[in-house]
Amino acid sequence: MSFSKKIKFRLAFRLIWISSILFTLIHYFIFPEKYTAIHLTNLLDNNRNLVFIVYLIISLIRSIFFLPSTIFVIMGIALYPNNPQLVLTISMLGIILGACWIYFSAGILKIEEVFSKKVQNKIQKTEISMNKYGLWIVLFWSFFPAVPTDLISYIAGYSKMNFLKFISALFIGELILVSIYIWTGMGLLELIFK
Repeated sequence: MSFSKKIKFRLAFRLIWISSILFTLIHYFIFPEKYTAIHLTNLLDNNRNLVFIVYLIISLIRSIFFLPSTIFVIMGIALYPNNPQLVLTISMLGIILGACWIYFSAGILKIEEVFSKKVQNKIQKTEISMNKYGLWIVLFWSFFPAVPTDLISYIAGYSKMNFLKFISALFIGELILVSIYIWTGMGLLELIFK
């Protein structure tokens, strides 16, 4: 692929990505009533199969919009409080697919170009650390709830970290974290609704 074709592809990819985010935000502002608890409860009661399909799809594509997975884990706990294995499976599938998408898209998106020179320097330092301690960085990063997994996925892809090491460390860290979220959340729901 020639340089000019790469630039055109990158611009088209960014345009689609930004357009998708803008469409979602506009839909939210035009139809805020569709995002209320009452509307969502009625939707759930009347369309269980549709809600499941939508929840599954949103969980799988949420990383395109760089939305945190925690929101969708909590949503799963609320939707399926009696089925923690289902919530865990869908959450992990979404996290792993999203991480793969971001990892392999890092070279195309070039998000670091958006940041200031100071942030770009930090990304370069992180890249050096990733080459040396990548497995442990990804493992602890993905287990720590206060930092976005999508960012470490991007850095791992940008730094060309070994994919199997990356995905293994991410899977272990996220499995532990998501399991804690699910079983803690379900325990809290039991206490609240007793």
